[in-house]
Amino acid sequence: MIINYLCRFRAVIFTFLFFFQAPLVYSQEQIPSLENINIDELTDDQIQSYITRAEASGYTEAQIEMLARARGMSESDISALRSRIEQVRGSSETTGTINRLRENDRQDTFSRYSLSDYNQAGIDPLGPLYLVEDSTLTTSKSKIFGKSFFIRNSFHTEPNLNTAAPEDYLLGPGDELIIDVWGASEKNYSAYISPEGSIFIPDIGPVYLNGLNIKTAEIRLKSRLKSIYSTLDQNTFAQVTLGQLRSININVVGEVERAGTYTLSAFSNVINVLINAGGPTEKGSFRLIQVFRKGRMISKVDLYEFLNGGKDYTSLKLQDQDVILIPPYINRVTIEGEVKRPALYELLDGETLSQALRYAGGFSPEAYRNSISLRRNLENIKTVKSISLDDFDQFPIQAGDHIEVSRIQNQFTKRVRVEGAVNHPGEFEIKDQMTLSQAIKLSEGFRGDAFMKRGVVLREKPNLELEAISFSPQQLVDGTFDLLLQEEDVVQIQSLSALREEYKVFVQGEIQSPGQYPYSAGLTVEDLIFLAGGFKESAARSFVEVARRVDENSQVRGETNLVSKIFSFEINDSLALSKGDKVFTLQPFDLVLIRRSPSYEEQTIIEIEGEVKYPGKYALNKRDERLSEVLARAGGITEFAYPKGATLIRRTEYFSSASNGDVSDKTSIASKIRREELEELFSKDEQVEASSQKFKAQESIGINLSEILANPGGVHDLILQEGDVLSIPKELQTVRVRGEVLYPSTIQYKAAAGLREFISSAGGFTDNALRRKSYVIYPNGSAEKSSSFLGIKNYPSVLPGSEIIIPSKPERRKMTPAELTSIAIGLATLGNLIVTIRNSGG
Repeated sequence: MIINYLCRFRAVIFTFLFFFQAPLVYSQEQIPSLENINIDELTDDQIQSYITRAEASGYTEAQIEMLARARGMSESDISALRSRIEQVRGSSETTGTINRLRENDRQDTFSRYSLSDYNQAGIDPLGPLYLVEDSTLTTSKSKIFGKSFFIRNSFHTEPNLNTAAPEDYLLGPGDELIIDVWGASEKNYSAYISPEGSIFIPDIGPVYLNGLNIKTAEIRLKSRLKSIYSTLDQNTFAQVTLGQLRSININVVGEVERAGTYTLSAFSNVINVLINAGGPTEKGSFRLIQVFRKGRMISKVDLYEFLNGGKDYTSLKLQDQDVILIPPYINRVTIEGEVKRPALYELLDGETLSQALRYAGGFSPEAYRNSISLRRNLENIKTVKSISLDDFDQFPIQAGDHIEVSRIQNQFTKRVRVEGAVNHPGEFEIKDQMTLSQAIKLSEGFRGDAFMKRGVVLREKPNLELEAISFSPQQLVDGTFDLLLQEEDVVQIQSLSALREEYKVFVQGEIQSPGQYPYSAGLTVEDLIFLAGGFKESAARSFVEVARRVDENSQVRGETNLVSKIFSFEINDSLALSKGDKVFTLQPFDLVLIRRSPSYEEQTIIEIEGEVKYPGKYALNKRDERLSEVLARAGGITEFAYPKGATLIRRTEYFSSASNGDVSDKTSIASKIRREELEELFSKDEQVEASSQKFKAQESIGINLSEILANPGGVHDLILQEGDVLSIPKELQTVRVRGEVLYPSTIQYKAAAGLREFISSAGGFTDNALRRKSYVIYPNGSAEKSSSFLGIKNYPSVLPGSEIIIPSKPERRKMTPAELTSIAIGLATLGNLIVTIRNSGG
């Protein structure tokens, strides 16, 4: 509906402003003919440009439409242009989406027309304004009071139709009447009032109802129904209700966001119409809205009375073809500072500062009310006026006034503060001749941990400098000292804990909850172990070690080389020390260390996969258990196993557990530091490829399984480690060729074939192949490269499951002309130097 209306309005604007490019004059003689304009020749971009420019023109629909027709544009041309604009605007509306602020709620909420309905829906009618310009979403808060009430959105608002028709509602053409007859006779009639003002009832004929209210119409209809229902009002009854309402056309013109003609229900009031039209523009008046009927003004609408006072405008019944005119505002002032609704306000002539403040919601709690500063425009300068509280009701406001309500100072009077180690610190009222002891009494006295040797009163001198007055809280308690307090004095009492470093003790090592704990007098080693959750299973319970800070007495005794004092204690499972050690108590900052038992070992798990009789995970029996021993426990290899392809996969020092992300190796800290160092080196070395900078968590180790099985415990029989995976594949029958060959592929293994034959089967070398660096990766993870001696090339043998890798030649960078020039100059300089030396020597 909005798009159709905008198109109708803009079509006329564009025709006048951009096709004719003539000044706005009303003289018929100066208006050129428009008979030769072809709307179809205009491009979409041209029309969109016209839309953007026309929106800034500021002309009303009535003015532009009159001028366009006066210049000779036909109705058919206007209709054709309107169709083109609908097409352009329709596509742009899909990309320039209007932000619907809580649209679902507002669809129902705005169907009401009273402020209480908005409040019940949880929507502030004076909240943020959402503006849309040229189909591009922008959001901002309007500074004009009341502007944000008219949320600029695309939905259509109607009054609530689920209510009884008002008693003063006058029937007219288009209204539907429903007549229900029940009792001795039953009948239902439904009829619309005709343009002539009557409805037709079978067996009765036309009944004229135009201009009657529903009550009078019911009386008239019952009177006519008695001609066919003789017992009406005896044992036959009838009821007349209003069904479908007629529609009326309301024209909205002037400084309105979306001027035009709106088709609404006859129940609609002026507020409904203004919401549909988007309300006044930034230049429109909120106070002087006029309603015209048949060329005569019948009412004025002051939206401030509606927004501020909740005035009911439902009694102002609109009729078909009524005109709502919004003129430009007359006086507008700015109210800022400590008021409840800072904004731009429109004031009528003669309204005072007091009324302006009432529109702004009154003062905030922090406002300074005795005097208000007002900036006013004079002829060519500005001036400032100070208005006292007594003059608010008489001081008239002028257009352009800027009212600033200042905030009261953040200063106190009759106040004293008590802070720190008292039972009830805070602010207190200071009375005449109030003493320090009285202030302490108001704060419920000193706390048990108060430092009783010194307190401080901070006082502000007349020149605003601070001075400190020290006193003894103990003397205050004894009654041997007191002090008269002044306004804004601050009494500070420190606690014993605040004057020293926080006391704590530490426990580390094989304990359930290592960390720091608050120190308590008399805390023992057993107590701390108990607080930390007790030992881990890995703890060495034979002794506990305590490290204590070195005190100044040790330095006096000449023990300058001491870093800490070490105490060792035996402890049992019941967390009890020996009798001689029970007297030992911890001191602040002691560190208790629980060692790991040298005999404690967690199960070491390895895995065997592939061609063994019992594949799976195995726990090592001893620290130096070897491959052959675990294979024997796994039942040995099967008849399908390929020992030459067996591989041992082992974790590196960079392996991280998937569960916690920590490096699981015992040298985790060292490996972490080493990794960080290498990463820093790699980042600085541009020659190191990114692929070479990866830190593998696991890597394969080439093993000779046949030799291990033949000589258990020999040099090839490796000792297993945590996480090792022994993989024994089936016999492989293929060879893979990768790298710089014409057709990298997997080829069937041939026992008699050598390296060159497999490369030939892959299409042979490419021109970029580095042949002398060819190498073979065997199934067990080991590798062997090509070599040559005295010009005789020796190629590695190929086994089933091998991979042949042909690397590429390194990229040779061509020298730039600048580099060539630099070398030439260097050589020339060197030649000249040699000639000079030779000549000087001769």
